[in-house]
Amino acid sequence: MPVAPDADRNAVAVIPMPSRREVWRVYSSGFEDWLRAAYWRAKEMGVPETTMKSALATLAAAGVNDGDEIEVHVRAARCDDGYLIDLADEQWQAIHVTPQGWRVVNESPVYFTRTPSMRPLPMPVPTRMTHGDVGLLWQHTNVPTHSRVMVLAWLLDCFRPDTPFPALELVGEQGSAQSTTQSVLRSLVDPNKVMLRGRPKTVEDVFVAAANNWLVSYENLSGLTPEQQDAFCTLATGGGFASRQLYTNGEEHVMETKRPVVLNGIAVVATRPDLIDRVIHVDLPTIPADARRDDADTHAGWERDQPKVFAGLLDLFSAALAILPTVKLTQKQRMADYERLGEAVARALGFAPGEFQQQYAELVRAGIDRALESNAVAQALDKYLAERVLPINWQGTAGQLYDLLNTHSIPDRSSWPRSPKGLSDQLRRIAPAYRAKGIDITHLGHSREGARWRIAQTRSQTNPATPPGIEGGTRYGAHRE
Repeated sequence: MPVAPDADRNAVAVIPMPSRREVWRVYSSGFEDWLRAAYWRAKEMGVPETTMKSALATLAAAGVNDGDEIEVHVRAARCDDGYLIDLADEQWQAIHVTPQGWRVVNESPVYFTRTPSMRPLPMPVPTRMTHGDVGLLWQHTNVPTHSRVMVLAWLLDCFRPDTPFPALELVGEQGSAQSTTQSVLRSLVDPNKVMLRGRPKTVEDVFVAAANNWLVSYENLSGLTPEQQDAFCTLATGGGFASRQLYTNGEEHVMETKRPVVLNGIAVVATRPDLIDRVIHVDLPTIPADARRDDADTHAGWERDQPKVFAGLLDLFSAALAILPTVKLTQKQRMADYERLGEAVARALGFAPGEFQQQYAELVRAGIDRALESNAVAQALDKYLAERVLPINWQGTAGQLYDLLNTHSIPDRSSWPRSPKGLSDQLRRIAPAYRAKGIDITHLGHSREGARWRIAQTRSQTNPATPPGIEGGTRYGAHRE
């Protein structure tokens, strides 16, 4: 039983068995259970707690100091010719997906480890001899037709740990099956003992969930703090959270990870521009009362169809990987890796080239509108710009702009910045959204009077992508430098 360190110098035990190979972190309940069982078979007696603690500490220290570093993965991994997906079953099997197809492998060429809450993916069952049926998925979810290719691309992107992950946001009224849809989607990526979790209380809760799950899943959200939204942004591209190690004075405990995310709520929960840029937003329609099914029928139907849907998803993944090298984006969005995969998925499903890119660009534009509509500074700035004369080219200090915007009434001032410095921080956040709409908000540096800013129009006044209220022929008032 070799024990070796991972990249973070955590001890990992690789346990060869007659029919499988298990991989456990030394300080995990899975490895401790295995060690207790091995001791019982050898001694026919239980392990004293002091002996167990001493054995674990000794094995971990020896492995970290004497073993060669190994790379350990959770649920999904990149390999030379494709991707590997851990089924998390009792046989420790995995799925190997390449542009040529997919197959079940008894021993993965990479090391997968597990957490106690992980549950197995279904064994994929092909139909018609060679293919699954991903179309059955829509009988068990409430995803509208125009959003289905987006959701399929998101599902497949969850298996690509070498690229940034977009977050999926499901929004709908009560009775639109947000939680059922979310649970079904999660069961195709990362089944868990607790499929859906309530709102995290702190940023640390978000990273603890990410450390113990491949897919981070929250339901029934009424809102997220700015810090929590920033944490989800960090998860999308990779990052971490650090706090003081328990029972120490100086050492840090660092949780570094990158994970796919799915959220649901009645109202939009992604309201900050940075997170909206990374969100695949899906509005779920309300299900008529006479079309609803009880939980028992819903669960039984999904249990029956899930293996076929998973096989169809793997078929689509393989086909998309074959097309992916030929995809060239005409204009890259923030999540360009997702966009490329989505275009490949759409072509594999028979869509015309460029159709997915157009649909995704519309989704991004709608996200920009949501970002500005929910931002108090943007609401005031839109009103101020509506009084200007084209072409817009304002320059001044943050203090001057703060005084100008303060004169415009907005419905909710609870998030209004309390100072010119706070305004500058908000301007930096909304600048990318305005730039996409043809208004350039630029920090020009500092002067004796304070931080200087320029707000200038970068597109023709007839451009349809100009901000709300800024249209050709509209007049804007006096101050222009």
